[in-house]
Amino acid sequence: MKKTISAILMSMMFGLSGAAAAAVSEGGAAEPLPPELQRLQQQAVQGDVAAETELGTAFLLGRGTEKDYGQARKWLTQAAEKDNAVAQALLGYLYRDGLGVERDAAAAVRWYKAAAAQGHVSAQTNLALLYKNGDGVAQNYGEALAWFEKAAKQGDTYAQGNLGLMYEEALGSARDYVKAAYWFTQAAEHSHEPSQRKLAHLFETGQGVPQDDVKAYMWYAIAGVWEDGDTLAMDDPRLKLSARMTAEQIEEANQLAAAWWEKHFKSDAGAVP
Repeated sequence: MKKTISAILMSMMFGLSGAAAAAVSEGGAAEPLPPELQRLQQQAVQGDVAAETELGTAFLLGRGTEKDYGQARKWLTQAAEKDNAVAQALLGYLYRDGLGVERDAAAAVRWYKAAAAQGHVSAQTNLALLYKNGDGVAQNYGEALAWFEKAAKQGDTYAQGNLGLMYEEALGSARDYVKAAYWFTQAAEHSHEPSQRKLAHLFETGQGVPQDDVKAYMWYAIAGVWEDGDTLAMDDPRLKLSARMTAEQIEEANQLAAAWWEKHFKSDAGAVP
């Protein structure tokens, strides 16, 4: 979960200038602010919404200065009140996790909703999670499903995995294994391990997809640390599955898994000098 939240947060950082991103502090805060952040601050003081957002982001992440959640909240609030979606999404994050402010899930919902309405994909995913969990807002699986779907259609992997889970567990919709399999596949192809395991189980049981032991074994292998020749652990789902498979089927599944890993993780290895 923390890993996923970190990935979502970093995806919201596109507003940060290259110069600000490069200004990494050494051994703590530099006083005064580096020249680039000083210029950014001057622009922010004059009401420049992009500068307010960048400066708030810099204080939030500690880019070129010490982390200062109070300053981050100050500048992000100013930008958020001018309808900047990135600032609104980051402000939702501050309130949701209580960074620089007392935790306020209701305020997080309000800011995530403002950003989500503008199409901000990470805000849509986070808003869906708050609706799903009833955090800061009345639990509403229908709203959660709708926001997960908006984010999933924009390619958000975490939303795709959650959407598959909603359809599998009949949350906000009638149970639909076909749709669950579709969204698990989207997330699985983007290396979302829980979705890979879910997809493997659907192939194993023939729910939403044609029953296929080879594909089930392949996705279980991909979801784990795949190495040819390893002895399967007692809790490895492939162990039970392999009891009804031929040696040829297992070999085919392993080859498919190896090819998947090669395509997704090793294709750029030779590009490094």
